[in-house]
Amino acid sequence: MTNALTVTLWNSILPLAGLCALVAWLPGGLVGQGNLSQARLARAVGVTALVALIVGAVLAAGLYAAINEGVWAGVLAAPLERAGFFLGRSALFALLWGPVLGYVWLVKAQELNRRLGMQMVDEGGKG
Repeated sequence: MTNALTVTLWNSILPLAGLCALVAWLPGGLVGQGNLSQARLARAVGVTALVALIVGAVLAAGLYAAINEGVWAGVLAAPLERAGFFLGRSALFALLWGPVLGYVWLVKAQELNRRLGMQMVDEGGKG
């Protein structure tokens, strides 16, 4: 007999690992390879955080629907209240993906600064 509330590979670990992978990949995908703007990187990180919250809310709704009947009917009956509830659950997921996003931002910012420094050296310090 299996308990739907136990943590397993399929109902907890893989969905959260996928969310972390999205957070690790998306900022680099949004700014592109040759980005030299910290502002553009910051916008990409902000958009990534927003996307992760929304994807996390949908993920939370799916996980709740897997163990409770009538979740989708409740979402259709009161969409704003249910969206707020699942966004709150998604904010709890941010405890996991938030540090990943912070680390990705730090690494991308350091890489950007290194490229800017190399560009200044290549131009002979005219930058």
